[in-house]
Amino acid sequence: MTFKRETTDDLHAEAEILDYIASKSDCEWSKLGNGGKYRIDAVMHSSGDVRAWFEVKDYKRGLFLGLNVPKYLEGCNLATMTAIPFIFGFRYEGRIGIIKIHGGGPFEDLTPRLRMAGGTPKGRKPNPDDVEPMYMFNEDDVRWM
Repeated sequence: MTFKRETTDDLHAEAEILDYIASKSDCEWSKLGNGGKYRIDAVMHSSGDVRAWFEVKDYKRGLFLGLNVPKYLEGCNLATMTAIPFIFGFRYEGRIGIIKIHGGGPFEDLTPRLRMAGGTPKGRKPNPDDVEPMYMFNEDDVRWM
């Protein structure tokens, strides 16, 4: 059984975050994750050239710097195979932050901790897999824009 993960509000918030990052990067963005081809959210591009792979979150109740294993592996694999960075972008308390998870090429930039974590935002029905292995990052790795 497949559970719907992104609400209309989630997609709107994701677009606001990506619009902001794109405007600061002289890029455009395109939504991925359509039809099950990709697990990550988006790609930044300029003049048709891909500049970065993106996963995006909007945090309203607390900063949670974690990615589930499938998204982390997909983003890192894309970065490794294309030599194009994989970036985790998010909004928290009205600020936009990014973490360069993988800079592209043969080695990762960060060493995350693999922990059991996760949860369901208030007001949503919990999914059975909400607590799962997650790669967790340190707030020191955040670049606030």
